[in-house]
Amino acid sequence: MDRAWINRNINLGGARLGGGNTMLLENWQRCVLEDIVGCCVPKSDSLRLSDDGTSLRRVTRPNSEPVPFIWSEDFDGRFNFQERRHLVNFKLPNSTGGNQSRTAKLLYHFFMAQIRYLNANPQCTDVFLNILDGDHISGLIPAYQNVLTQNLNAGVNGRIFVGDSYTLNRQWPNV
Repeated sequence: MDRAWINRNINLGGARLGGGNTMLLENWQRCVLEDIVGCCVPKSDSLRLSDDGTSLRRVTRPNSEPVPFIWSEDFDGRFNFQERRHLVNFKLPNSTGGNQSRTAKLLYHFFMAQIRYLNANPQCTDVFLNILDGDHISGLIPAYQNVLTQNLNAGVNGRIFVGDSYTLNRQWPNV
């Protein structure tokens, strides 16, 4: 999915993405996910992970927290399936450049926080779905999956999905 594909199929040739159009990509990914899982995927209500993975809680204003910079971005969605809470992260960078490079690096830290959280809470049944669509980010998926393989404890392996919508659709519900 490159910028031209996005403009033809999601943006429908409309105004440049950004500003008031910022949510178009996330809304498209949410609709695709809802078709895959067969249920509504509401927003997460500001659920965030601490960088060290010790806490997953609702944080509406991270900058008002005593230590503001330890909180991840909030999850984009959540839903329950087969008695497990699924927390969703959508990304669809539509080109290359500085913002997308920052996104790629921040994703690494976000995945490490997910790994630390599951490793520290093996009794937790949460599943993290990280849906990374777009030509730019798809090339990094194998590197992210390697990070999971190297760092997840055996008991929680398979509870973090990193891939695109197409792969999720092929693997669901066995992610």
